[in-house]
Amino acid sequence: MKLSKKTVTYILDIAFILFAGIMVFRIFFHNRELGDIIEDVKRADNCWTILGLVTIVAFVCCESCIFHYMLRIYKIKVSLLRCIRYSFIGFFFSCITPSASGGQPMQIVYMKRDGIKIGYSTLITWIVTICYKSALVILGTIFLIFKHDYCEAALGDWRWLLILGYVLNVGLLVGMIFVLAKPLYARKLGIQIVNLLTAIKLIKNPEKYIMKVSRITKNYAIGAEYVKKHKKVILNVMLISFFQRILLSSITYIVYRAFGLSGEGFIPIIAVQTVIGIMVEMMPLPGAAGISEACFVVLFEGIFGSELNSAMLLSRGISFYALIIISGLITLACHIFAKHHPIIEEDFDVKQEEKALPESEKANAPGKQPD
Repeated sequence: MKLSKKTVTYILDIAFILFAGIMVFRIFFHNRELGDIIEDVKRADNCWTILGLVTIVAFVCCESCIFHYMLRIYKIKVSLLRCIRYSFIGFFFSCITPSASGGQPMQIVYMKRDGIKIGYSTLITWIVTICYKSALVILGTIFLIFKHDYCEAALGDWRWLLILGYVLNVGLLVGMIFVLAKPLYARKLGIQIVNLLTAIKLIKNPEKYIMKVSRITKNYAIGAEYVKKHKKVILNVMLISFFQRILLSSITYIVYRAFGLSGEGFIPIIAVQTVIGIMVEMMPLPGAAGISEACFVVLFEGIFGSELNSAMLLSRGISFYALIIISGLITLACHIFAKHHPIIEEDFDVKQEEKALPESEKANAPGKQPD
C-alpha cells in the first residue's frame, strides 16, 4: 500500500519525537540504571500524579468548551462530546508536527465530516488559536513584569531564546489578526506573495493558490463581521484560554508537590513554566521535543534541586507523552469508526448566518465580500 506524502511526514515526525526522547533520556540519565530512574518516578505521590493527569485532560477539554460555545453561537448543534473529540484530535496532530501546525487543519477535516462547513470551522479554529497564543504572550509578559527578578535568575544565559520566542509568537499573532481584521488587504498581500513565488519558480500553478487565498479571506471577511458584533464572545474565549494556559503550566507545580518539595509558591513556578512556553512553542520541532526538556532542566535547576531530572521526566510524561497517548488512541478510534464524507471547501452560508443574528442586527447582516 502506497502511503501519502502527509502520512510519511507524520511518521517521520513521530520518529523524531521518539529519537529526541531517547537522546534526552541518554543525556540526562546516562550514569543511572533504568530501574533506578523508574524507582525515582515511583517515589512521586500517586495522588498528585493522578491530579496531573486529570489537569492535562481538563486542559484539552477547555478548548472543547470553546468549540461548543462558538458553534452554538452559529446555531450549529454539536454535542460537547464531539467537541472533546475535535480537541483531542487537534492536540495529537499539534504534538507530532513542527510548531504545532497540524492540529487545526485536522480539526477542520473532522468537523467537516460531521457536516460543519469549512468556513465556520476555519474561523473558529483561527479565533481559538489567536486567543490561545495571546493568552501565552500576555501571561508571560505579566509574569516577567511582576516576577522579573525570579524569572531573570531562572533564565540566566538563555534570554536570547526568550527574545526569539517573543518575536515568533508576536509575529504569528500579528499575521493572524491582520488576516482576520483586514481580509481583503490580506488577500492582496497573499496574491502578491503567490506571484513572487511563481516568479522565482517555487510555484507552478499560481491560479490554484490564488483561488485558495481568495476563498479563505472571503470566508474571514464574512465571519469576522459577525464576530465584531459579538465582542463578548472573544472576551469569553480569552478568559477560557487564560484558564487553559494556567492549567498547562500548573502541571509543573503539581510535579513539584508530587516529589514532596516545598518552599516555592504556585505563582513563581507557573511563571517560569509560562516563560518556557514562550521560548519553545514556536520552535520548528515536533512537540518541541528536546528543547522543552533542555529548558526545563536549565530554568528549574534551582527549584527542583536533586529531583530535577526525575521531575523533568514526570512533568513531560504528563504534559506531553501522556497527552500523545490519550489523544492518539482517541484519534485512532475516530478514524476507524467515524463516518467519512467528501470534503468540500465551502463559503459561509450567509442565509444561515443571518438567521443567527438578533432581529435588531438582521438589517446589517454581513453579505459576501467582492472577490
